[in-house]
Amino acid sequence: MDRLGYLESFLEVLDQGSLSAAARARNVSQPAISQQMAALEADFGTPLLQRTTSGAMATRAGSIVARHASDMVATHQRMRADISALATTAGGELRISISKVMGENPVGDAIQELHAAYPDMKLTVKVEDRLVDVVREGYDLALRTGDIGDANAIVRKIGQFETVLVAAPSYLDRFGRPKHHSEMGQHAFIQYADHRVYGFHAVRKDSHEAEIELVTKLIVDTPSHLMNALVDGLGYARLPRVLADEFLKKGSLEIMLADYTIEPKDIYLVYPHRHAITESTRVVVNAIYQGLTNYGGTHVIQHQDLQPVR
Repeated sequence: MDRLGYLESFLEVLDQGSLSAAARARNVSQPAISQQMAALEADFGTPLLQRTTSGAMATRAGSIVARHASDMVATHQRMRADISALATTAGGELRISISKVMGENPVGDAIQELHAAYPDMKLTVKVEDRLVDVVREGYDLALRTGDIGDANAIVRKIGQFETVLVAAPSYLDRFGRPKHHSEMGQHAFIQYADHRVYGFHAVRKDSHEAEIELVTKLIVDTPSHLMNALVDGLGYARLPRVLADEFLKKGSLEIMLADYTIEPKDIYLVYPHRHAITESTRVVVNAIYQGLTNYGGTHVIQHQDLQPVR
């Protein structure tokens, strides 16, 4: 019995919320995942999963197993990273978590192109916006924007996205085009669900700083839902300028408070420990840097650490 592999499958079921989704993520059949879960429950002598119409969730015993399994998988990943660090060529397995806004642009494309350039490297790229724990969940690298939560890992700020406040012309025709930040309180804010928002945006005009109070009217959970809600005129949102540019050029969106500077969105690399930078990791990080350069252009504020890892 491959206990570690079965525990990884168990964690995937909890992460995905269902056996079928976990099977797809693990690239195995659903019956195989079901058999693994049955074997684990038989081994522990108690149910680990509670199956409902809405998916699968951990029982009390399952929560205990999940906590210890996360530590075991993370330790195994660190052991593999330490061994991989001995190699001088890029290869082996690398698990990467990347935010949706990054995965659906040239940054994600640059990572995918590594498959052709480095055939000995196995990349598992998960596009997700939740705040992953790279140590406990066994990730080698995460690329995040904005809030990264309580990261028990090495966090490296590599740049910032210039951001703008945008809304559809149809929305602005109905509710007005604000000239001053104090007028924003009457406008409906569309929040991206997995981004922590603290009730205001910091803005600056000339040398004066101010805060825009947010009146959240809608919460969406994917970038495409956010853009559809904006174009449909349901409210306004704060977007990275690189994401908004295409819609601004087509006239689908307009910038609000164009003479204000909106707080930028930070870009971070997160990895489990200092020894996790292997040759394979360096190759991936350099691809990320190139993708940011291609994607962001002048709208990425480069941090002093935004340079290839050597």
